Amino acid sequence: MICFSSPAILLKRTDFGDFDLIVSFFSLRRGKISVIAKNAKKSRKRFSGLLEPFTKLDIVCRRSRNNGLPVLQEASMRASFMGIRGALLETAYASYWTELVHGWLEEYKAQPEIYTLLDYSLGALDTGNACPHALSLIFQVRFLGLTGFAPHLASCMDCERPLESIDTNAVVFDLAKGGIVCNGCYAGDSRFRMPISKGTAKLLSWIQSCDTDAAMRLRFSGQSKAEAQRVLESFVPYHLGRMPKSLEFLKNLR
Repeated sequence: MICFSSPAILLKRTDFGDFDLIVSFFSLRRGKISVIAKNAKKSRKRFSGLLEPFTKLDIVCRRSRNNGLPVLQEASMRASFMGIRGALLETAYASYWTELVHGWLEEYKAQPEIYTLLDYSLGALDTGNACPHALSLIFQVRFLGLTGFAPHLASCMDCERPLESIDTNAVVFDLAKGGIVCNGCYAGDSRFRMPISKGTAKLLSWIQSCDTDAAMRLRFSGQSKAEAQRVLESFVPYHLGRMPKSLEFLKNLR
């Protein structure tokens, strides 16, 4: 029977029958995968305390005999991230990130940079040493860049005028076009546009280009944090095609 193993982060689990669970992981070597954990609900010893939200595990799976879902054979803990599950706001942010990964990515496509980003972000959230709001902005910007959906922030989408040379203090972020438009060019459906200061646009552009450690050292002003949050949390559902339930909960919680 063919087996495979990989470090993996638990994204979602669903009851399957009386005794089993279907578990979605984001794995380092196989990307997003769904497996069946047999008797996981029936036995207190089998996978006890392991198949919890956001846990990072080493998993071993085997192919099923009837070409169904792979079967989870073994799992061992790498990181429990208990600090996240013990705090409501941190749980809400982690749920949003994992739902984003689960809903956006294809199955069986290894994406190690995104795995590293999610692992890093959950670790920082777990320790409590990072502001959850700023951390989520960094996660979203870098996730969008790695998936090929990075917002265009360096210049006007229409006239291509560089951001630095635009002579107003604010520009317009156009959700449909996927980037900024100067006030002289914009004409369109106001439902898909929102103002953003040049300073916030520069900050988000810098996060796109630097590494994660450098981005974590940034300090957001109250205005930049609020503007970036509004833009990104509108941009993500627009391109995902739906409002993530976890994001809706997060907004209500805040």
